[in-house]
Amino acid sequence: MAIVDTDLTLNELKRKGLIISNDDELKFYIKNFNVNTFIDEYSDFFLNNQGEFTNVESREIIALYTFDKNLAIHIFKDLLCIEKIINTNVSNETINVFDIKDKCLLKIDENILKNKILRNLSTVEPHTEYRSFLFRMTKFLDSNKTIKKMVNWNEKDEVLKWNNVPLDMMCLTWSFSVTFSFLIASCEEIRGKIINNFNIESKHYKGFVDLIKNFIHVRNHISHNIVIYDLPVKYATQELCNLYFSIFNEQVKKENFRLIHIIKFIAKLSNDQSLLDKTIHFAKTLNIKEPFKSRINKLFEL
Repeated sequence: MAIVDTDLTLNELKRKGLIISNDDELKFYIKNFNVNTFIDEYSDFFLNNQGEFTNVESREIIALYTFDKNLAIHIFKDLLCIEKIINTNVSNETINVFDIKDKCLLKIDENILKNKILRNLSTVEPHTEYRSFLFRMTKFLDSNKTIKKMVNWNEKDEVLKWNNVPLDMMCLTWSFSVTFSFLIASCEEIRGKIINNFNIESKHYKGFVDLIKNFIHVRNHISHNIVIYDLPVKYATQELCNLYFSIFNEQVKKENFRLIHIIKFIAKLSNDQSLLDKTIHFAKTLNIKEPFKSRINKLFEL
């Protein structure tokens, strides 16, 4: 396994004009936090058009890296909370709307499941076949010790062998994308009840879908250790802007939608106002020099 030559990396950074605040500290970050991410992704923010540093210290790169990772941790925590809320709502509202007595979704007549409960499955992207979606719903059931005991060994079908598992337990093993897909696939009554539980009017369903797409986009980038602080909003639509206005009574054009607006949504839906306050506070107190300081502040202004 190749080992990063930290001295060689430091010399290259010095050649580009970086002021090394502390050799040992910088070597620690280069060695332990992936030189490709730490140096290439975060130092790029400080480089001029010639690919050189001007009056930039290594501690400033470390400060930006630390800010970004702390931001990712805070966002991820609240996204997991929202995921759990949606997951629980999808399960409970499906059970309530269709009065599923034993809560076992896979015991329902297939025509009802396919044509009434999951009537909008064809709109799920990428387009998902009914059978493959059921497999996604049951794929990780055996990872839960309690659920694993419920398997029906007399049933040879790989999906239907889980027909004794109540939906409110089955959903515990779903990924955010499966939960989201179930929401989109659900009948209009279930979808309406779920977004109403977030105090959002049914007419903003499309904006709500675009918002969840952005949540998943941000979540995936955090999971794959990608830089977050300047992440573009991938699903900025007029419907998302309309939803933003309906909740916050503030107009934002879709071309001006930034991560901070998504963070504001996350704080609202997870009932964690501290997320927004801390993000803005730490952005303002980030210990880096101008003009970089102003660039960061602009990203996190509302």
